[in-house]
Amino acid sequence: MSHPQQGDALQLVAGELAAIGQRLSYLGSVLQSEAANRPPAAVPPTAAPDPQQPEPQQAEPQQAAASSTAGAEPGSVPSYPSPAVAEPRRRFRADLEPSRVLAWVGGGVTLLGVVFLLVLAVQQDWLGPAARVGGGAVLAGLLIAAGWWVHRAAAEQRIASIALATTGFAALFLDVVAATALYEFLPVPAGLGVGLLVAVGGLLLADRWQAQPLAIGVVLASAICAPMITGEADALLIGFVVLLQVAASPVQVRRGWGGLALAAGVPTVLAAFAGAFWGLAYPNPVLVPAILAAAVLGVVVAAVTAGFRPAAERTAIGLLVAAPTPAFLAGPMLLERAEATATGAGMALLLAAIWAVGRYLPAFADWLPSRFLAAVGAMAVIATGQATITALDVSSWATGLLCEALLLTAAGHLLRRGGILLGAACYAVFGFFLALGNEVPISALVVFDEPAGVAGLVAGLLIGVVAVALPTAGVRLGAIGSLPSSLPLWASAAIALLYGTASATMAACLLVSDSRGAFLTGHILITLCWVVFAIALLLRGVRARHLRIGGMVLTAVSLAKLLLFDLGTLDGFARVIAFLCAGLILLTAGVGYAKLLTRQAD
Repeated sequence: MSHPQQGDALQLVAGELAAIGQRLSYLGSVLQSEAANRPPAAVPPTAAPDPQQPEPQQAEPQQAAASSTAGAEPGSVPSYPSPAVAEPRRRFRADLEPSRVLAWVGGGVTLLGVVFLLVLAVQQDWLGPAARVGGGAVLAGLLIAAGWWVHRAAAEQRIASIALATTGFAALFLDVVAATALYEFLPVPAGLGVGLLVAVGGLLLADRWQAQPLAIGVVLASAICAPMITGEADALLIGFVVLLQVAASPVQVRRGWGGLALAAGVPTVLAAFAGAFWGLAYPNPVLVPAILAAAVLGVVVAAVTAGFRPAAERTAIGLLVAAPTPAFLAGPMLLERAEATATGAGMALLLAAIWAVGRYLPAFADWLPSRFLAAVGAMAVIATGQATITALDVSSWATGLLCEALLLTAAGHLLRRGGILLGAACYAVFGFFLALGNEVPISALVVFDEPAGVAGLVAGLLIGVVAVALPTAGVRLGAIGSLPSSLPLWASAAIALLYGTASATMAACLLVSDSRGAFLTGHILITLCWVVFAIALLLRGVRARHLRIGGMVLTAVSLAKLLLFDLGTLDGFARVIAFLCAGLILLTAGVGYAKLLTRQAD
């Protein structure tokens, strides 16, 4: 019998040690996976293992390890399959457990009972106003104390303590609303101050307990039940709801609770909307300032949320879009034109200031997210348009919007911001369609009826200038990569340019002489202008394909107008002039274009 050499023996020992290490690693991973999957229940103490009885959990791995190492060569390390660690199962609808449902439903029913008791006590004249308010405060204090005691005594009863505290703070807030709105025990400033203290107390407790349901419950329950007590969507109701948003803002920014931001922001917007319509039937001089304060607060809270909590960017954008909307509605409905214009202009300046600070101040350059700043810019454009429409008559809306489109185009080109050009395009589109109905209707070009006057001349010139300036600025800025090859955009700009020049030419001719001869002269000049534009595009399009195509299309449009409209509308001499001039210009352009092509080829 031959004995192995010393080197072979060392290899065998190394192989066995490696196999033992693999077995131990495998057993450890199996035990870890089982411990992770085990529910967090109380585990009974295990009895000491019997040394005479083999462990059932280790038999299988050892057998697998033995079978895997049976045919291994000396010095080779056997491989073991990695155990699949199962993810812990999530409980289905854990928030709908009976204890949670009973606690929250009980709190809601109790709070509604408090509200109904206050209202019924007023209707039936039960006790006295002081007893009603004092009894409500005592009940609210008992509920808050019970919630605190349950939270301190039994930590596992967290849901019950949160429900009790929520009901108590909401009842106390509504008691303050009743003392201010129904019984006038507190003047309005004092009532608002006490309500703010109550809301801050509830939200501080929610922050201490790290309980978002408590914060949402205090804010939402108070906001929903407050109209039942006031009975009116007046400035006082808006003030109390705004207090809830003020109290909730520091906590939701500190904790990043998006649900709390919505619970505090949405009721404020709804109360402002209701106040705007309530003011139509019951005018109140302090209603509009309350709506404006709610809008400004909403915009500021949205900006602070986006700055300190970038993860809540969507929530901040939603609040930003919703917050100023009631102010846009309330201004024209409840104020005179000058005051409503100042309101819209002030909101536009606030939004533009936030956008400029986020874009151009180095200290805040990375503070606000880019998408939020884009939303701020869009809302600033909407606010400016609303102020413009409020300040002007219906007949001048198109002119005002086109002027703003031209100013935004210049600003976008100078600041090199594609978003500003997008706002300019929106103004230009709305201004063009409004001009079709007011300043430069299509009937003014087809039928000699009423001259467009100075307004038509200005609107037509603005349409033409914007149609040239806006795509030119976009191409030079490179804001839209597909703009140079986008056929719909260039076609839209070309149509606007043709219509604007035609309207301006006709308005100018009729301003000189309000006669049919001037109307026919205007059409001759329109045709010739279109032919000149087409030739200019063709000459510029020797090296630019899209300009060359545009020139050919415009030539076809000019000939179509000449044959389909001018031939049947113009009188004899005017028809001769139109055809002769157009033909000579086209012949001259054809000769010049051929020479230019030859020179280009050489």
